[in-house]
Amino acid sequence: MSGDRRRFILAFFAYLIITFVVATAWHLVVFKDLYMTAGMRREPLLHLGILSMLIQAFLMAFLYPRFRGAGTPALEGLKFGVLMGLFMGSYGVLAEAGKFDIGAVGPFVATEGAFFLLQFAIVGTVIGLVYGRGSAAIT
Repeated sequence: MSGDRRRFILAFFAYLIITFVVATAWHLVVFKDLYMTAGMRREPLLHLGILSMLIQAFLMAFLYPRFRGAGTPALEGLKFGVLMGLFMGSYGVLAEAGKFDIGAVGPFVATEGAFFLLQFAIVGTVIGLVYGRGSAAIT
């Protein structure tokens, strides 16, 4: 197995594991009451969440080496993760709050916004470390 393929697979599974742990703890334990008030299902459809995570893991692992700069792996990963978190969060926070009757918008936006930034900052940093140093973006 080539080094690029191995790094892709490690980045893919790192995203899945970290996201599963962080998202489960955040949504189903720490802030469960807030999300229940916002209309979260009592029994979440986990298969849809897992499918979403599989797609995101593929895209994060695929896109990172194409967008990374020549800086340190952790910093390049963090920048990429925050950028992706802002992109994903623009829908997962703002559009969702605008479309659904979630109750108090402020606490939802603050909590879910913090989740997206935290989750993607962590996974971006780890993906940066998985890929390590390399030349700037591959084309």
